[in-house]
Amino acid sequence: SDSSTEPSLLLEPQSTNLLPYSSDFSQWNKLNGGTGSLPIVTYNNSISPDGTQNADKIVFNKGNATSNSDYSLIRLDYGGSDINGSSSVYLKSDVNINIEISSDDISYETISVTTNWSRFEVSDATSDRLSMGLRGTEPSNSSATIYAWGAQLEQQSYATSYIPTSGSAVTRLGETANNAGGAGVFNSEE
Repeated sequence: SDSSTEPSLLLEPQSTNLLPYSSDFSQWNKLNGGTGSLPIVTYNNSISPDGTQNADKIVFNKGNATSNSDYSLIRLDYGGSDINGSSSVYLKSDVNINIEISSDDISYETISVTTNWSRFEVSDATSDRLSMGLRGTEPSNSSATIYAWGAQLEQQSYATSYIPTSGSAVTRLGETANNAGGAGVFNSEE
């Protein structure tokens, strides 16, 4: 048959992870204010979702926070102008705990980190970073210990599959499946 009539299926679009350090949180900016202390990062402390010991342990402590000027945060800016994009990261903890996450340091979302690895995603029209930690009176816990791996910031409306980086942005080309077969290949009776 003429393969030019076979459909090509787009499996995943081209995308770029703009965060230069996707899994080395020791390279991220550690910030504190008011009663908060600087986050403590222990490099390659835990087994990540990819099965190797390359997830970092991060300890946040915002102290007796009474305002948004009391915080313990870690963040990484990509260094460019704001994009309409999404930030994502894989997180877990030893006990269920709440932290805040943001892609622009303007709007924060409280997330519940559990003892199982989960990917958390935030999208915003003014994304330029990924920020996470404890700030102000929300969430109510004054400290949190989490494990983090696979951070990503991309100019997409949703998070695509993880693109590792170590020092600079990395682009994954779009993936297609050629000659995957058309609707006529599948028997509707089966």
